[in-house]
Amino acid sequence: MDTFSWMLLLVASGVLVGGLVYTYQVGKRQKVQGEYDAPVSEKVAAHPYVRNPIFIAYIVFVALLLGYIAYVAIQT
Repeated sequence: MDTFSWMLLLVASGVLVGGLVYTYQVGKRQKVQGEYDAPVSEKVAAHPYVRNPIFIAYIVFVALLLGYIAYVAIQT
């Protein structure tokens, strides 16, 4: 991989980590405030991070990113 690809990978990773930390902090703040529009089901209350679509999107993005990196590494 050339220098541009490494720099792009570092920037994308930084954005990913920053977004993940920010999302986690916002989630903790909302849990502390205790204001909800509707009652939360027991399954979601038992696993608040697994049932959160934002965290699922991050996991899918990381899996796709790692798959793409592996593909590019094998092709070069």
